[in-house]
Amino acid sequence: MPTFPKFISLLPLVCLFISMKMEGQSGCTDMLALNFDPIASQNDGSCEYPETTYFPTQTTTLPSNITEASGAAFFNGQLWLHQDGGVSPTLHTVDTLTGTVLQTLPLPSIQNTDWEDLAEDETHLYIGDFGNNLGTRTDLRIYKISKNDLLADTATAEVIEFAFSDQTDFTPANQAHNFDCEAFIALGDSLHLFSKRWLDMKTHHYVLPKTAGTYLAHLRDSLEVGFLTSAADIAEDGTLVLLGYEPNSATSLWMLWDYPGTRFFAGNKRQIRLGNALNMSQAEGIAFSSNSTGFICTEQLSILPARLLRFEIGQWLSGPSAVEGPNQGPEILVSPNPFSGFFDVDFQGVAEQNASLELLSSDGRPLLSSPLRSGENRVETAGLSAGNYLLLLKNGAEIRVQKIVKR
Repeated sequence: MPTFPKFISLLPLVCLFISMKMEGQSGCTDMLALNFDPIASQNDGSCEYPETTYFPTQTTTLPSNITEASGAAFFNGQLWLHQDGGVSPTLHTVDTLTGTVLQTLPLPSIQNTDWEDLAEDETHLYIGDFGNNLGTRTDLRIYKISKNDLLADTATAEVIEFAFSDQTDFTPANQAHNFDCEAFIALGDSLHLFSKRWLDMKTHHYVLPKTAGTYLAHLRDSLEVGFLTSAADIAEDGTLVLLGYEPNSATSLWMLWDYPGTRFFAGNKRQIRLGNALNMSQAEGIAFSSNSTGFICTEQLSILPARLLRFEIGQWLSGPSAVEGPNQGPEILVSPNPFSGFFDVDFQGVAEQNASLELLSSDGRPLLSSPLRSGENRVETAGLSAGNYLLLLKNGAEIRVQKIVKR
């Protein structure tokens, strides 16, 4: 009996989807989306999602000497924070359960004009001194510090100076322009900045090198986030999050994943609403501690305290990539393929109560279905015309799809 070709497995938190390799077929490949296309093999960024609200868990309030935490990073098993402009150039590590400051590291060789975010790669920490409420700054800069030196308390900083490639007007316009910035990440050989646009509530994606020097940050793309972007971070698996708030204090998180290269806005884009000032204060910093969990730090807002919250977004992720391998669940054998009047599906696993197999047309229309049992399952196909079909196998949370052919 010939073996069924290898499946492609997509491993989300709650299900395992094995997609087809149908050349040239693009569409929404996320099973959690409203417009999931079961015959698409290439994600085209068209996925649409239901409106979703989620309240991160507050772990603690922050101490009185950290009332404006505006940037966060997580490395060496510790959460690192810095404050907004107007205070000394200092980094803090804090206990994520109690908010207790564990360590304070002054950086007297650099300035805190308006620090707004932290980014990191394997070897360096980057401090974004690019807050620009008035829109007049011509001294935008990022400080690059070796993590080893930072941990040894011998840190010195390299300086990356830049200007936005599309900014030509520097007329003062307090919170009424599109060239503020509070969010960035480090990835590969580049820094990726996400602007805070007061006028249109979009964010623009800019790119510049992460080596010391003076550069133009080149505009790459834009996204209608509908809020003032205040922080960003990227997980090891490539999941990117943008944090921000609306003028009415409603706070959201945009999740970006399964994108091509560094075209972050060309993949899946899902907005998660996090509440408002009553539970969030003013959200200013975000940092992953794993691929789907992390921390949000917020500034004090009027009588509302500065907070530290923990987030978990794994339930909405269908995974940033597919992994091929022979051991992704029980083996399934199909014979014959190509077939004529029938084919057999031999399922070498334990079938759940509602396990089923379905035959779909090449454009995804259901044609016939039957229960999926452990062992051999025969499917009669005498009434079907010759052509390509899709076999959809469902067993509990596991779903597999494969192209089969009738002579």
